[in-house]
Amino acid sequence: MPLPPDDVLRGALHVLFIGGVYTRNWTLHDEVSRKQINDLWEALHEIPDLLTRWRDDSEPELVMYLREYKAKWSEPDLEGAYRDGMTRPP
Repeated sequence: MPLPPDDVLRGALHVLFIGGVYTRNWTLHDEVSRKQINDLWEALHEIPDLLTRWRDDSEPELVMYLREYKAKWSEPDLEGAYRDGMTRPP
């Protein structure tokens, strides 16, 4: 199966980067609940698999995962990170 377009791939990889940074930083103190960390990774863990089985209609599924997290937690803004990553130069 083909990989997603470059802008989608850059955006998705940026989301994974942001998720990793937040998770790493959250481990330094106990102010963030395990529930939030679990919800973050519930949104992120499907992304690598989705990218490797990409179809022309896959982007709404990717954005759905990001929005589900946003509906529960204000940060990190995964959809914003995705859109930001899409516009970053290669």
